[in-house]
Amino acid sequence: MTQAVLQPQESNVSARPDAPIGDSPVFGFILMGGPLSGALVRDVRLANELARRGCTVHVWWAMDRSKSAELDPSIQQRWLFNGFRFIGLPVGRNVLEAIGRTANFAFADKRRSHWLQRRPGNLKRMMQNLMRCVCDGVEREQTIVRRFARDLTQTRVTHVLPMLEMLCPWVATARRYVSHPVQYLVTFQGYELYSTYARAIGLETQLYARLVETVNQSDWPAIAVSEDYVERVIEDVGVPRDALRAIPPGVPPAKRMQAERAVELLKSRFDGYQPDVPLIAYLGRRDAEKGIDLLLYAIKILRQRGYKFQTAICGPTLWGDHYGELCRQIAEELRCDVMWRRFVPNDVRSALFSLAHCVVYPSIHREPFGMVAAEAAAHGTPAIVPDYGGVACAIEANGEMAGLRFKVWDSGDLADQIARLLDDEPLRRKLADAGPGVAEYYSVENLADRVLAHIGVTAQAKS
Repeated sequence: MTQAVLQPQESNVSARPDAPIGDSPVFGFILMGGPLSGALVRDVRLANELARRGCTVHVWWAMDRSKSAELDPSIQQRWLFNGFRFIGLPVGRNVLEAIGRTANFAFADKRRSHWLQRRPGNLKRMMQNLMRCVCDGVEREQTIVRRFARDLTQTRVTHVLPMLEMLCPWVATARRYVSHPVQYLVTFQGYELYSTYARAIGLETQLYARLVETVNQSDWPAIAVSEDYVERVIEDVGVPRDALRAIPPGVPPAKRMQAERAVELLKSRFDGYQPDVPLIAYLGRRDAEKGIDLLLYAIKILRQRGYKFQTAICGPTLWGDHYGELCRQIAEELRCDVMWRRFVPNDVRSALFSLAHCVVYPSIHREPFGMVAAEAAAHGTPAIVPDYGGVACAIEANGEMAGLRFKVWDSGDLADQIARLLDDEPLRRKLADAGPGVAEYYSVENLADRVLAHIGVTAQAKS
């Protein structure tokens, strides 16, 4: 039987901001599955907030479908494509995608993630083939485009908010085949990570050109997650300044936990945890760009100065365990005792934020934002961040400071800033007291308000 081919709908080719959207916009998110990265957490929170306000929200998953993302039950979920489609085996892509979807259904998130991370060659092939697809033109993947166009038609989605810049071409292509107006917003929050795969195969310039084209075809100025990231996108990608706006991510209010319960949780998860000894904590991905080794050198410096404290380093990884294992080896060589954990559940995460003397986020790259620092502020825990990139702004809002900055790439200065908080309790208390006010500026509600205002949509919270 011959498969019907969708034809472009001329009425939607020019769907721009002046196109009628009706009184009830329908939102669609495209989420990139995998370990809970900051970008994924941001967009899940935004989708949930829009659903809470009474909006109709749909989600499409790309690469993987995260079962632990905690989307609102009212949000319908579909596939854009599974990453196995691009793994590069000598089998039809539709067959490979069916295998990937079956594995997603059958196995837990952590098991799938560990399987892939133990096979970095597979992840590399998937990402490089995806980069080729984006650079060559996603219209070549007619199976995905036709399926997505039918979904958009069926759901009557009017506003699409892809999680990553490189997912926008799928919307730009599919909406040509949809009769009602479909608009999309470009959000920059991760190109510097996946562009390394394009660089490795000589396509970085073509990728950036495709992203600029996507911004030009979109319906509003693109957004980036900090003012510094706006500058970085301009410098690296070549997006015009007047086509970018800064809208920071959102963090939820801290869930207060009784000290006794928090102590009990940490004792159950970390052998040797001592409630009466200051805890220096790192929470975030255990990948090379996060600079965990800088923290280890700072720990050694402080030990040599005679400071007594304990250290917890927790988080998943996107790219495999090799950097985490290297950091473990560094800690052993330095004779630094560290409490290590990969993924920690939300209750343990809250306990760490609640009981830590401070949270250190020693990123070595030009971080787009610093969600962990803002979450620490919500719990009234000072954060120490580099003076470089968007993360530098995550501890400050409305003239208030909820943490300290250290000189980027400088373990000695990082040690000095940790020492300040160990020595000066009034300073630590002042920063802690300012934290909730700083976090309120970066609240999920404010994120939703800013995004909706940017695209000219009103969606009030339910009473």
